[in-house]
Amino acid sequence: MKSKNFLRAAAFTAAVFAAFAAAANDVIAEEVEPKTSEHKWFSFHAFADVETAYICRGYIWDSRPYSAQYADTVIDFDKFGRTEAAVWTYSAMSSSGHSAEMSRYAYAEVDYILRYYYDIEIADDWRLQNGVGHQWVTNPGFCGGHTSFDWQALQVLHNPWLTPYWRLRVFRRPSQELLWIVGLKRSFQILDDLSLTFDLSGDLGGNRHYVNLYGPKGGRPGARYTGGLHDIVFVTRLDYKLFDHVSLFAFVGQFCLVSSDARDAVKAASGPEMRRDLTFGGTGIAVDF
Repeated sequence: MKSKNFLRAAAFTAAVFAAFAAAANDVIAEEVEPKTSEHKWFSFHAFADVETAYICRGYIWDSRPYSAQYADTVIDFDKFGRTEAAVWTYSAMSSSGHSAEMSRYAYAEVDYILRYYYDIEIADDWRLQNGVGHQWVTNPGFCGGHTSFDWQALQVLHNPWLTPYWRLRVFRRPSQELLWIVGLKRSFQILDDLSLTFDLSGDLGGNRHYVNLYGPKGGRPGARYTGGLHDIVFVTRLDYKLFDHVSLFAFVGQFCLVSSDARDAVKAASGPEMRRDLTFGGTGIAVDF
């Protein structure tokens, strides 16, 4: 029944955005952006958006609407790859509600990211993007918040048809955990300035990932969670180029826990964040130079 609801929601989101695109006439992961043919030594990207809920690592961390800001600077060394330095912040847009017990109103989380990318040209319009990086996650606004960090590795196979990608996050402190994010992405150019993107991804983790999210598994002593696919997220996104360096975007998505262990753990807990399925969305503005 849950899988049917998920498919219905996915079809509904696709239909909504298709209708919007016709009327106008009418899914990170910054790591899956296409590469331009023009070489630039320096580039800058930033966005600000408003979203209905904060979902990360297969968990609803904040059920209140929030705003996020992102900015990065990229140095492109041409044949020797490129480096990226970025910062991302998230702030709840309400100081009240159940989620307020967990995090404060403004700048609940601030992340700092360093990454290096190297591309391998496979054939015409086929390119394998490889990346490694380090991310510092600070939680100045979370109750009992602390600084954590993880190492990352990623690959994206850019091509004209369907773009597969994966990213591995290795958390070392304060808790140890491995988390895989795998997905498929496809973009369509509807008009000269309007594009439509579908993104289907999932989080995969082991027993440690589940323990960090839900605590020790109940039942018999020493019980362990069954690892594997934890959740699925389907996102449909519209991007509209407003000016040469400014674009607007809007998206809607469906989050669904698929692991029986995760669904049971959420069902046994309480609070607005304890949702096994959630429809979310957002809109924002992006710039690049």
